[in-house]
Amino acid sequence: MFLVCIIILVARLFLIQILERPYLYEKAISQWTRPEEKAVRGGIYSRNNFLLLDTTRKKVAYISPGWLNEDKKNILIKKGIIEEKDLKEPYIKITEASKIKTIEEFERVSPGILIYNEIERYGENALATHLVGLDGKSGIEKAYDKILGQSKKNEEIFFDGIGQPIKGTIKESNKTSWGVYLTIDENIQKKVEEILDKEVNKGAVVVLDAKTGEILAMASRPNFKQKFVENYLNDPDSPLLNRALMPYIPGSIFKLVVLSAALEENITDLDEVFDCPGYIKVGGNIFKCASYKNGGHGKITLKDALAHSCNVVFIELGLRLGKEKIVEYAKKFGLGEKVLEDIPEEKAGFIPDPKNLYYQDLGNISIGQGKIQITPIQAAKMMLTIVNEGREIKPHVVKKIINKDEQIIFDDSNVNYVGKRVISQETANKIKEALKAACLYGSAVKANLPDEKKSAGKTGTAELGDGTTHAWFVGYYPYDDPKYIVSIFLEKGGSGPSNAAPLFAKIIQEIKGLQNL
Repeated sequence: MFLVCIIILVARLFLIQILERPYLYEKAISQWTRPEEKAVRGGIYSRNNFLLLDTTRKKVAYISPGWLNEDKKNILIKKGIIEEKDLKEPYIKITEASKIKTIEEFERVSPGILIYNEIERYGENALATHLVGLDGKSGIEKAYDKILGQSKKNEEIFFDGIGQPIKGTIKESNKTSWGVYLTIDENIQKKVEEILDKEVNKGAVVVLDAKTGEILAMASRPNFKQKFVENYLNDPDSPLLNRALMPYIPGSIFKLVVLSAALEENITDLDEVFDCPGYIKVGGNIFKCASYKNGGHGKITLKDALAHSCNVVFIELGLRLGKEKIVEYAKKFGLGEKVLEDIPEEKAGFIPDPKNLYYQDLGNISIGQGKIQITPIQAAKMMLTIVNEGREIKPHVVKKIINKDEQIIFDDSNVNYVGKRVISQETANKIKEALKAACLYGSAVKANLPDEKKSAGKTGTAELGDGTTHAWFVGYYPYDDPKYIVSIFLEKGGSGPSNAAPLFAKIIQEIKGLQNL
């Protein structure tokens, strides 16, 4: 009988200490764990696995008054670290850096003080803040909130029975590689942002890979920092607005739509000669060309009319085409529709219904004025179609998604981003010839780099009716083998030729330095 009891006792000890030990340990520990500790959220990375959030760890301190002697309590109160009323709490959390510096003097000699490195999701050097957005509220953070917020890996701090954090028991989550990977190139993004910080008050830039449609950079100004978002909520300059995805009057970059339609419909050719006296009358409206003060361009070919952005010639083309054809080709290029599916803030822009346009409206819409609005990302997509010989390619920003179990649930290499044919290859090549001329000797000469490889593109200066103008440029580099498409928008930024075109040259020059082009 005695032997049986011994066997039962040994078996029970084996069960408790070996088989049930993990369960019992977790049960005991769960009574000490801080339940409200935040879960680790998925990251947002560049194409090169660079964390765009600039996530850091910030020192915080926990003070447990119950473990402090009276002298320590009095010193901490006197130094403004804690208040008299705090002494009734099981612990006080301190986040101010200046206070923590003082607290560090006491940590080693006091059992009631613990300093801990807490995760701070957004750092001051975060990149692509408008695109990335805010935790669950905007941008990629909102679009993929279900993926980014699905972690159950908590950071834990263990407390004893009276609320004292136990030193040596902090469990800090390791850095994980799960989350959303973007097509953004962090090096190009940095350069674009540096240039905008120096050159632009309000505006946006989008950089695309000219062959794949991947968004390599997207930046909007004025900028904001996610960690200080409350400072921007009432700013009249609207720094939280992603201007790359907002609609604006396009001005002369819309002439690319009119030119495409005119060539496709065989109502003209690049060699046709027009006469520009500096103005043209449509209905009761008179529209002036930039050459008005000089008596007009005179005799000018269609190719040179695009290069010099002649309003008279393009209004004449618009009158030949009619409002239905202009709207038809605008929609073929995807204007009036959202480009991305990933960003909830993106606007579709506006292309009017032809039935709401009158004869005199043709003068405005033929040169990108009046009732038309497009976004900088739409302008980039339009140029992407032209560069790719008239075939639509969908710009995209998400490259890969990895869930919390480290499984790849999306990979852009499995997606075909090539879409419908918008214009013929022949038409696209004629437009590219005119775009090159614009940079060589036309309105976009300041976008051309001083090297053997040439740029191509179109300027735009959109009149707002209050004496101010938006400045635009959309183009690509190099002309012979396009690698980058850049769309530039400067809100009330003056002239496209004088202000937006030079910015293109600066951006391409920086990209060349990075890529050894």
